Amino acid sequence: MCKFVHESPLEIPIEDGKQDNVFISRSYDATSHFETVCDDVHDMWRRITGEPLILKKRENEEEVNAV
Repeated sequence: MCKFVHESPLEIPIEDGKQDNVFISRSYDATSHFETVCDDVHDMWRRITGEPLILKKRENEEEVNAV
């Protein structure tokens, strides 16, 4: 049987941070932290830079030097 010891509301920033350069992340939820934290990082990057975060696999240094 599962037991909840403490319940917290989910909190999100009121402002997007563009006016005062204070960028605040969301609070954690009950899902896998990895999923929601990744979404939050992408959202914060977009708010800070104005562009989407694009992650690419780097080529190995050996592969680059061989070409």
